[in-house]
Amino acid sequence: MSADVGTSDAVASRPPWPRIALAVVFGLFYAYDVWEVVASAVQILGLGLGFSAIGWILMVAALLAPFACFAAAFLIGRRRGLLVAVLAYVTGLATSAVLFLSVTVLLGATSAVVV
Repeated sequence: MSADVGTSDAVASRPPWPRIALAVVFGLFYAYDVWEVVASAVQILGLGLGFSAIGWILMVAALLAPFACFAAAFLIGRRRGLLVAVLAYVTGLATSAVLFLSVTVLLGATSAVVV
């Protein structure tokens, strides 16, 4: 038998509640990122402005980015220690924030918001 059997047994024997609590807490932060994108789109549309095709593509990408980052962080951290899981979630949040800020800049630079 290999050494992997011992480590997978150790991971399987741990209680699941710290992982669940970690996913829920960080899931709330990721949900805020999604809400931020939706609120920005509603504000732009509420001002009587619209999006070009590029603008819609950018907004949909910004909307899907937190989901993808959360899924990647969950998959990376699920079989590792709690510290690695926390670092994966924080890295995913940072990536999601950078993508949102980049989309915000690109909306102005590409004239994706139209009157």
